[in-house]
Amino acid sequence: MKKLGLVLASTLALASATLVPAAAGAAAGQGVSVSIKTLTKTLLPPTKEHGKQGSITKGGTPRGKCPGNTAMGALDVATHGRWTGKYYSSVGGIFITSILGVKPKGSHFWELVVNGKVSSKGACAVKLARGQKFLFKIAK
Repeated sequence: MKKLGLVLASTLALASATLVPAAAGAAAGQGVSVSIKTLTKTLLPPTKEHGKQGSITKGGTPRGKCPGNTAMGALDVATHGRWTGKYYSSVGGIFITSILGVKPKGSHFWELVVNGKVSSKGACAVKLARGQKFLFKIAK
């Protein structure tokens, strides 16, 4: 019985040692806050997220052009992939066309605000830094 207990304890220790790195590596990048708003309502209140490993390849984006440890990766994780966009090589980024099924009307568009300031970079170019606050909102 002692042997069985020792074997079981060793197996559990090995299993948990194996699982911890896998779980820790599941998210990429720093802890950030992501929120999403239209002109009239909040679609996603501030939610703690991380980016993702690898690249974002939606909308014809070539692998490696939009790293997962960026604002776009955090958006992808926060929305469970429920956004659409199109990659433009001329600007090296993705133009977001809808988030959570909401498409801006007319000349409105999705805008990225980082720590309260409109970003001068696209979501694929904004690297994650711990504590950042990302707001994706419809702008005029």
